Amino acid sequence: MKRKILAFVYDGRRFLTLRNNPTDSAHGGDYWFTVTGSVESRESYLEAVKREIKEETNLDVSGIFDLKWESIYNWGGEEYRERNYLALTKKGRVILSEEHIDFEWLNLKKFVNRISWRLDKNDLESVLKNALQRQLSFKKEKIDDLRKKAT
Repeated sequence: MKRKILAFVYDGRRFLTLRNNPTDSAHGGDYWFTVTGSVESRESYLEAVKREIKEETNLDVSGIFDLKWESIYNWGGEEYRERNYLALTKKGRVILSEEHIDFEWLNLKKFVNRISWRLDKNDLESVLKNALQRQLSFKKEKIDDLRKKAT
């Protein structure tokens, strides 16, 4: 199973949403999302969060909060386990990688409404609201198995 990260990028006021490059079929089409990426072989999850945010946005991470929330899914014939984080970034100029064609900084409610999300958006909003207060939403590790929902 391949390891991945998903990072909700927050600058102290707003969340960063990224528009996927629709001409790059390797990344699944035209939609708004957040930073995701693979964890390299000798890399920790936290190192992957920092690297992926830097690669995709040019922003530096100043803090990371582990949401203790994962999903397992199949994509492109592979099985993935993706861990979710809240990543605090330092102020800086966003420079997008070839994976993205646009970005916006949005408040929490607008961010949750904008992004493509296969699970309950009310749950996502609650988890992120708690994370901003450095509070976990789950008493134990939460793992959503999305393989069952794949069509």
